Amino acid sequence: MPNTISQKLKIEKGYTLLTLNAPAEFKKGLEGLPTGIKIADSGKEYNQVHWFVLNRAQMEKEMSKVMKLLKPGVIVWVYYPKGTSKIQTDLTRDKGWDCLLAESDKLTWISLISFNDTWSTFGFRAKTGADRKKEAKPQQEREIFKWVNAQTKEVRLPDELSAALKKNKKAASFFDSLSFTNKKEYIEWIVTAKREETKAERIKGTIERLGKQWKNPRNI
Repeated sequence: MPNTISQKLKIEKGYTLLTLNAPAEFKKGLEGLPTGIKIADSGKEYNQVHWFVLNRAQMEKEMSKVMKLLKPGVIVWVYYPKGTSKIQTDLTRDKGWDCLLAESDKLTWISLISFNDTWSTFGFRAKTGADRKKEAKPQQEREIFKWVNAQTKEVRLPDELSAALKKNKKAASFFDSLSFTNKKEYIEWIVTAKREETKAERIKGTIERLGKQWKNPRNI
């Protein structure tokens, strides 16, 4: 399982990273960087693109340029300011990406991660034939949909989480204030635990995170 930022960003030995609008401290934030990495702000040969956007207007203005950089095997990482950062933005994890989502039929999405206290990032790459075959296969229902209803926005709490929240009014109050999506993330984190010990640890971790006012388990 990836542990360092560089592993989560799928950076491999000898990669060239093409950056767009990257802050000066970008390289410093690449924890666990493999050897032979080159970081450049121009060039035709690269393995990844790291694109920083401050707001929706900038994203829409630069979108066509970034799409031209997309080629087979290349991952584009899109960085945007966290809500807890001091940067003013109209982008959130769930809003502001209409221009990019319009290209969904051509793209495969890669995980959302927390880069540092200022930036979150998510990745995408060009969709392959294998991706399309996988999409065409019947999908097994995810465990989370036994606990939440996306249409009515109702959530059902696991008994252990309900009991833990009753013992902690501060955590319960913050959980109640969360959006449907954020509640769903906490519940999914808990119900997908494969062992009872892991489940108990995630219940405890949920209460701790809620106490810190984290909106989801990864604070993204």
